[in-house]
Amino acid sequence: MEQRISGDGQIYPNKYKDAPNKPDITGEFAVNKETLKQLVSLLKEGKEPALKVAIWNRVSKAGNPYHYIKYEPVEAKPKKEYNGGGSSGFKANPPPTQAEDPDDPLPF
Repeated sequence: MEQRISGDGQIYPNKYKDAPNKPDITGEFAVNKETLKQLVSLLKEGKEPALKVAIWNRVSKAGNPYHYIKYEPVEAKPKKEYNGGGSSGFKANPPPTQAEDPDDPLPF
């Protein structure tokens, strides 16, 4: 059975939002070593890594609303691209290509 790697974090309403082009919500979460390893492993297999995210609305003990985030690395689902025809008008994107230099220490 494969071990599920996940992480979490919090995001809050942006107290410094003073213009429409600034974000409504900000925050951060750390990406642990095991999550990063799993993402790199997917890249090395020629797959596109992604993070599956779940979000819960919560209220802190101080009464401040925030969003709790839980994430886990997954293989990205193929994106659909509009091709202007066919029954649905969409087609799946081709799989990602491998890096040009196989000796490149960075997998991306």
